[in-house]
Parts: sequence; C-alpha cells; structure tokens
Amino acid sequence: MKRCAAGFLAAALLLCSCSEKSKDKPDIRQNSPPPSEAVTAPSDIREEEIEDKYSPLNYDEQKAVWISYLDMDRLIADNEKQFKENIIGAFDNIASLGLNTVYVHVRAFGDSYYMSSDFPLNSSIPKEEGTPLYDPLKIMIKLAHERKLSLHAWINPLRLSDDYGMEQFSDDSIIYKCWDSPDEHPQEIVKPYDSNFYWINPASEELRQYIAGGAAEICENYDVDGIHIDDYFYPTTETYFDSDAFSKALAEDSTLDLAEWRRGNCSELVKEIYSAVKSVNEDIKFGISPQGNIENNMNQMYADVELWCSEDGYADYICPQIYFGYYNTVCPFTETLIRWENMMKSENVKLVCGLGLYQADQDSEFINDTGIIARQIGDITADVRCSGFAIYSYDSLFCKDSQRFNDEREAISAIID
Repeated sequence: MKRCAAGFLAAALLLCSCSEKSKDKPDIRQNSPPPSEAVTAPSDIREEEIEDKYSPLNYDEQKAVWISYLDMDRLIADNEKQFKENIIGAFDNIASLGLNTVYVHVRAFGDSYYMSSDFPLNSSIPKEEGTPLYDPLKIMIKLAHERKLSLHAWINPLRLSDDYGMEQFSDDSIIYKCWDSPDEHPQEIVKPYDSNFYWINPASEELRQYIAGGAAEICENYDVDGIHIDDYFYPTTETYFDSDAFSKALAEDSTLDLAEWRRGNCSELVKEIYSAVKSVNEDIKFGISPQGNIENNMNQMYADVELWCSEDGYADYICPQIYFGYYNTVCPFTETLIRWENMMKSENVKLVCGLGLYQADQDSEFINDTGIIARQIGDITADVRCSGFAIYSYDSLFCKDSQRFNDEREAISAIID
C-alpha cells in the first residue's frame, strides 16, 4: 500500500497502489459535477416501524468529494477484509481533511457496486461459485456513518456498457430485451456512432420508470443519505439518436421542437427519479451535477437546468461542475457562479459548487497558480447563496504524489480548517 495523502494526513491509510481493474473502460471525466420536512407517519403504522425508519445524515453545508468508478475499481479487493481496510483509509483521508459528504459511484455503466435485482454486479467484485464475497455499498455506508460522513449513491442513469456488459443483464430485463431485439424496440437502447457504449433513450417512458425504480431499489435496501446523478444526459445532438421516437411525437404535435422535446424527456426522467426516491424516504436527498457551462447543458446535453433550479420536484440540490479558473475565456469562475446563483429560484433547491482539482496539472491557469481550488472554496464558503462545495475527484485529492498536488492539498486543508 502506498501513501496517497500529504504529510498532514499521515495517520490515514494509503490506497492508490490498488490495481486498476477497469482498463477496458474509457477514462470518462465530467466535462466542466432547505432540507425537506420529515414526513409524519400515519397513525396506523406501528411504533416499532417508525423507529426502524432510517434518518438520513445530511449537512446544511456540504463539503463533498466524488469517488468515481475509477477510484472504486482501485479500492475493490479480492476479499472483504482488504476492501474494508481500503475504504477505512479512504474515508479517514476524507474525514481528516474536514469533508463531510461522499458521492460514491455505485453504477457507472449499468453495472452495480451493490446487490441489485435490476442491474448486474460489477465484474471486479470477487465471487465464489457465483456468490459475491461482500457487498461494497453496505460496507461503505457503515464505515462512512461511523465517521459522520454523509453518503450519496452516485448513478449514471442513461449510460450503459459495451456488448459484453449488455450480455450480463438478465434475459427478462427490459434493458436486455431492448438491446437484444432492436427491431421490436427501435432506438430505446442506442449506441452513438462515436462510442462503443450503449445509451438509454430517455424518450422511453418504460425505461425512465425502470431507471427510477433502480434508484428506489437503492433507497429501499440501503441506508443511503442521497442519490446523485451527473451530467451524462443525451450523448449527442445528432438526430439519428432518437429519430423514430421524435417522428412519433411529431405525429401527435407537429409544432414540437427537437431540443425542447429532448429537454422535456430529461426533465421527466429527473422528476421520476426524484419522486421514486421520495416515495421511499422524504429525507433522502436527490442531487444533480450538470455541466458548469449552462449553454452546454441546455443545448448539447438537453438538461433543463433553469427549470430544475426554479421549481420544486426535480432536485434537492444542484451541483454544477464549475471546473473553471477565474480567467477562463468561456466560463470564468466568478461570473459563472453568479449566473448559477441567479437561476436558483426555488427556496427548496440548494446550490453546491463542483470544483475540478484534476485541472491542477491540465489547465494552464491552474498549473501556473497554486491554490485556486482553495480560493474558490473560500469564495463559496463566504457566499450565503451557496450551500457548500464538492471536489472532483478522490484520486486528485489524495492519490497524486507530486509536489504540485501536495501543495494543493495543503492549501485546501488550510481553508477548510
């Protein structure tokens, strides 16, 4: 095990030498990532049932970090004991830095890091005669809560896997049927021309309900504190992706605009996930992490962030990936943050700001000016219109050995403390 954190986290366990088991998958990174009142239980519910209801752990000010599927595949171990040690090390790193929330990738390509009747188990999780040796999500929830960390299960609703991954779905799964019989289910599961990976078409009401049911399944079976989705909505602006479904929609309403129709499909998906989560437990948070660039959301991903920030029933928090420096020529940080703040019309939707630490060795402004992320955290913390921040990603925060990232961690630690 090699040490991932800087000297100020010397007591934390070290994780980053875990072998990478997902080389067949692309290194996909995000492109730019008031609490509900407790529900009063009906009088006919027994007292012990009320006592058994999980009370989610969430914070008014999130201090979060994304643990991506790439991190997960390094943390997964051949046995439960080693996996627990890896997760303890990761969560100790996170808690020691002063963070309070983790967004853990539990479904990235239609495969789950938890026990599911709807989605096949991730291939990296060890099995014995077909039986998983441990349940990663169950272990992570317990260890997170022991450290007072809120855990939000992060899923990609629409992105699926390649042909091999699709074959892992059960034969009676609607996902499998749509993939295996495209003539009977045209354009419900689509492979974009420039990708080896399939995508769910959000125009399909049946598949939207399936996705929402998958979110509810997590909330029913695990004591998660939130469900979190990111910016992978429509994978292309090309018309081939959903031409059949759009033609049927046009037959009913010839005035439809393709972009508006697609945004409506994504909004229906988001609303259905939100409702599914709340149907299990009103206090579980549902958050969305769209791109930081508002125009990209609206016109390329067809994510109607203006609507989701303005009206109740779509999300509890929005976490735009404002992965930009102060002098970015397209989306300078301060101006972009103000634009997001001005869109927050609903008092019940909080703004959490996603920050891209990975930029420290990629973007010239970040490379030439140490401490930008720390400065941005300071700006967010001082802004009463913001309800916290989230850092992408765990790897960038704790697993980079260079002095460049050590300096960044030191600056972040100082501003959080």
